[in-house]
Formats: sequence, C-alpha cells, structure tokens
Amino acid sequence: MKKTYLITIISSLFALYSCDDDFMDRVPLDALSDESFWAKESDLEAYANRFYRNLPSGFARGLDNQSDNQVPNNPDTYLFDEYVVPSSGGGWSSGDWSEIRACNYFLTRYSSVQGNTDLINSYVGEVRFFRAWEYFNKIKQFGDVPWLNSDLGTDDTETLYGSRDSRIVVIDSILADLDYAIANLYEKDRAQIGRLHKDAGRAFKARVCLHEGTFRKYHGMGNFEGLLNEAKSAAGDIISSGNYDLYTTGDPEMDYYNLFIQQDLSGSSEAIMYRSYIKDIQMHNATRQMEESFTGFSKDLIESYLCKDGLPIDQSPLYLGDDSLEMELTGRDPRLRQSIDNKELPFKIEDSGAIIINELPVINPSFCTTGYYMMKYHSPDPAEWNANQSTIDWFVFRYSEVLLIYGEASVELGEAAQQDLDISINRLRDRVGMPHLTVDVGFLDSNWPDYDYEVSPLLHEIRRERRVELAGDGFRWDDLVRWKAGALTENPKTMLGMKVHPDIEEKYGSEMDNVTLTEDRLIQVYPGRGDRIWNDRLYLLPLPIEELVLNSNLVQNPGWE
Repeated sequence: MKKTYLITIISSLFALYSCDDDFMDRVPLDALSDESFWAKESDLEAYANRFYRNLPSGFARGLDNQSDNQVPNNPDTYLFDEYVVPSSGGGWSSGDWSEIRACNYFLTRYSSVQGNTDLINSYVGEVRFFRAWEYFNKIKQFGDVPWLNSDLGTDDTETLYGSRDSRIVVIDSILADLDYAIANLYEKDRAQIGRLHKDAGRAFKARVCLHEGTFRKYHGMGNFEGLLNEAKSAAGDIISSGNYDLYTTGDPEMDYYNLFIQQDLSGSSEAIMYRSYIKDIQMHNATRQMEESFTGFSKDLIESYLCKDGLPIDQSPLYLGDDSLEMELTGRDPRLRQSIDNKELPFKIEDSGAIIINELPVINPSFCTTGYYMMKYHSPDPAEWNANQSTIDWFVFRYSEVLLIYGEASVELGEAAQQDLDISINRLRDRVGMPHLTVDVGFLDSNWPDYDYEVSPLLHEIRRERRVELAGDGFRWDDLVRWKAGALTENPKTMLGMKVHPDIEEKYGSEMDNVTLTEDRLIQVYPGRGDRIWNDRLYLLPLPIEELVLNSNLVQNPGWE
C-alpha cells in the first residue's frame, strides 16, 4: 500500500519539487500565467498539492515541551513569562500570511476551469480546508485576526492597514470552509489515497469546535453550546460510520506502544488520515532525534496515570510508591509503561538480534532530563536509528482523538450518559485493559488539578484520559489554553523528574555528578531557576511592534501593552 500512496500524492509532490525553483516555495504563485494555468482539472490538483506540506509530520522530540507534560533541558522562556514582544515577525509578518493568500489566489481563479464538477469542487474543498487550517492556527496564536477573502497584494491598503476581525467572525468563516469541504470532498473509499476526504474534514471540524467551544466557555465569552454540539455531532458522525476502530491485537500490555512505531498505516483502522514515509523517497529523523531528546516526561504527568484498578495513586492499594521506577510503573495504567523507557521495552534491537535494555533509567540532559525517557514513536529497529532514514508513518487524524472529543463534548454539554462514555472513552480503556469510566466516578482524587473554577469529577477524569492518551502528541498546550488552565504549570512537579533513591544513586556513580535532587530526592531539572508564575497574557501571543507602528488600527493583545 505504501507504493500506492507514493504513486498518488507523493509522486505528484515530487514532480512539483523537480521544477527549477521549488514549486511549493513560490508563495503565492504570481509568476503563473492565469491565461495558461487555470485551464484544466489537473491544474487545480497540482495547485492543491502544495498545501499538503502544511499537514503535521509530527515526530518532534518535544511536542509537549511547552506544557506541564515535558521538561526540556533548556527552560521554556514562554512558560516562565520571559518572552519579549518581537520587533517584527512573531507569526504576523507578510510571510506568515502567505499560505492564506495562496489559498485565496486559488479560490478567486478556479472557476474558469471546465470539467467534472464534482472533481473540481473536491479540489476547492481541499483548498478551503487548508485555509481553515491556517486560520485556526492564527486564532490559537493571536485571537482576533483579519479575515481575508482575496489574494490581496503587498501594497493593498486593506492588507497593510485593516483592523482585526472578532475571533467569533473568523471561527464562523472557518466552519463555513470546513462545511464546504465536508460536503464536497469525496468519501474516504472514493478519495485518492493520501488526499483529504470527508472524514478528515469532520475530524478537523470536531477539533476546531471543541477547542473554540471550551475556550469561549472558560474564558467567559459565552455562546459556546452550539460549538460543543457541532463538535459532538462531527465526532459522532465518524463513530457511527463504522469505518474506524482502535488498533489492537488483543495485547493490552503492548498495543499502545506498537501503535506508534508502525511502518505502514495504510491498513490501520485507527488512521483517519496519515502521512506515509517511504525508504529512499521520503523519510524523517524521528528515532535518531528521540535518542537525544533533550527532554523528558514530568513527574506531574507520571503521577496523573491511574492504577490498573481505575483508582488514582493516592487511593489505590496497587500503588507501590516511587522509590524506584519499577515500583512506580507496577500496577499502573498500561499506557504508562508503554510510554517511557523501562526494562520491559526493548530500547534497541541490534542487527544480530540482540535486544538492548537500559538497566537504569536514563538521566542525562542530552538524552532525558527527568529519568522518564519518552518511548512513544521510539522504534528499536536498527534501520530506524540511521540519520534521516526513518520510515515510521505518522497520524494526521487519529480515531482515538475523535473518541476523546466526543466524550469531552458530551460532558461539557452536561448530557453525558453511560452509553456516551462506552462508545468513546471506554473504548480507549478497553484497548489497555483498564476499568470503565462511569458517569458516577466514585472517588475524589486529592491530586486533581485546581483549575480555579468548579470541575465535576467526571470532567476531571475526561481531562485525565485525554492527557494520558495524547501524552507527547503536541495537544497539551492547546488544552491548557482552551481550559484557561495555564496556572497548572506553576506546580513544581511540572519541572521535576523521577525520585532517585540512595540505593539507585549508588548504582549511577559519577553519572549523578551533574544531577541535582530536591529534598525529596526528585530530579530538579532547573536548579536555582525558581518557581514559574503564570501570567494570563500568555494565552495569546503579542503582535510585533513593527505591525502596531505601521497599522494604527491594530491593538496589542491584553497584557502585552
């Protein structure tokens, strides 16, 4: 199937790469002759291809570094509120709007093409999807942004001196684009392999609506119920289609780990959409980078995992404490042991077949800062360890995220029945053999985060499930923002690592010379750095100074004045 994927989307992209000047670097395509280019359906396909590069390729070693999930070796200056308002750029420069302008360039010209109406409209749906993609990122960065419908020139007054539109207006426009895409893209079984299809549109719409709905709810904007209903509906459509299921071989102790190191996702029931990587054609450097990750999961994240009996660590008799990593992993949600390096996961399998296992947790600022060495996406296959030779496929939209969206939207709407949990959250728990979540949670966890607003026990557990299932996938910062939960990063354990008992320290020997421990013997990644104090201005990026000087209609985001 990977060969099929190559023949379709990747081959067409590489055909574009082969131009004298990289086609996809010509932003926008002003050099094209409108008279000669906008003539046939294949022109629309070729133009739409350029936007596929914007889909996430993932495989970054620190996707959750800017959050309470991971602790990079260098302190995140944004979380420490040390970010300086940029003089220029900062996500608002003309180049940062080029993809939106390129989408509009297409949308103001495609109508001259004659041919198969359904095919033409599917390409329009792709471009409108990508415009929604770009604008959603802008909304998350800046809040209010100008909504542009045409490919305005660099000297256009509206581009240079216009004001920002309300995020409410922009979200409405994003959803209009996505509704068009869902209506006009092909169903997955009819779409060309590798191209967008209706379910990809539904998955993205569900993500957008959940994010914006909860953002409005917790940031006091009101008018959020409709968005949460749309999130639940879009996710529900995917669930009820019966086209997807969670990856499982019936092995709850390894299925979650194996899910993320697959060479070919073409047959995966969990892959709504994925990026394919092919030997000597398109590869990445994931496993090599993971070896020297310069980061590690935080103590706070590790303690959030439930025990196998479905109880939190402060209540379960299965929890053995944290005097050693093995004790900490025993009796816990199997996703924990499958997410970090330990004696039951192969670190590397040599060409000879010999299995290398780290006897001690890795503690080294270059490899792992906290002792909780991330093993998601970390393949033991020796072929994957060569520089830029990795061919593990990457999820763009994963069915598990859709299940999480459905469950969370149901609870946020106050209408979650046990059946809603059973078709969503409990499917995830079934894969790893965890007890089902019930509407009546049945316990009060003393370690539940303090959000500074009331959160029901059920919603606490929904948020825990999302954190655990998506740990290291790059969703956590967005979650903290939309829940207005940035203050959770003040918890000292979000900057600490594993406990190093004296007996374990003795085994490390001189390797501990550069490791600082707290009084409780937890690894202190930033000794002498002090506490983090959250500032609400961090929920949005500042606009660069230059743009504010040039355009008097722009107003700086709150707290950055």
